[in-house]
Amino acid sequence: MTARVYYHHPDDSHYSLTFVTQDKDEITTAGQDAIIEHYDFEEEFFVLYTNCGASGTVEDLDDEFEDELDEMSPEDRTITVRLLQIFEEIVEETELEEEEKLEIYKQIELERIPDAIARVDWTGTAVDVAGQLMSTLILKHALPNANHRTSISLAQWYLESIETGFSFPDFATEAYDWKTWVNEYISDSKRLLTVRRNTTAFSLLSEWGCDTVVRKNGIEIGLAEYDLDFTRSEALAHYGDAHTELCTDFLTESVTRAGHDELVSTDGIGKVEFVSFLEEAE
Repeated sequence: MTARVYYHHPDDSHYSLTFVTQDKDEITTAGQDAIIEHYDFEEEFFVLYTNCGASGTVEDLDDEFEDELDEMSPEDRTITVRLLQIFEEIVEETELEEEEKLEIYKQIELERIPDAIARVDWTGTAVDVAGQLMSTLILKHALPNANHRTSISLAQWYLESIETGFSFPDFATEAYDWKTWVNEYISDSKRLLTVRRNTTAFSLLSEWGCDTVVRKNGIEIGLAEYDLDFTRSEALAHYGDAHTELCTDFLTESVTRAGHDELVSTDGIGKVEFVSFLEEAE
């Protein structure tokens, strides 16, 4: 029988795993919106789930970004504005399909985007650069929802800027679900993101008899499949690199399915050229 621990609380996914301990007295919940769950596999332990504190729909977002945009370089501002436009389009499309407002759990953290852009090495093949761009934007998690869809779309803009006639294959079904091959990459991405932030907690859970951590939407993380023996900084670096490799693999399969595998070996363009492409497309 699988020994599962939930990462998002099964009764309310707004609550996520924050702390694990075998001594319940170590848990303090003063001032926190929290739930404590008891588990007993090979050993007894407790998991603290806390609510991030933000909820609502996209209508509740603070969309006054002028001051933050003014502080950015012209190139970063252009890329950030395009990212926000993509996000807005995805929100509108999702709400139209689902006939309800898209739920959020935090405000947009615009200041994270220039830092993400700065981590991209703009030399390399088109797919390599696009993979870095996609990965670093997902890792920085600046948006309250749809980070994967938005980052994939910006990577598409980059690949289209190479002017080979490329356009992405269809990623979604008519019901607006990810196609199976795409969903495998998205799920693996979410696994890496979760492990990257929680190696210490997951290492303890493994010692105490847990073999699987379950995210919302049923995404299972088999702890034996991941190296958990890292410090926090080592984990961020190691699994950050693994995530970039995963995103690059995803884009490689995408361009191959679209009949443009030349983008795997074609040189990419630099940041200034990409910004010029975005400006000309407005």
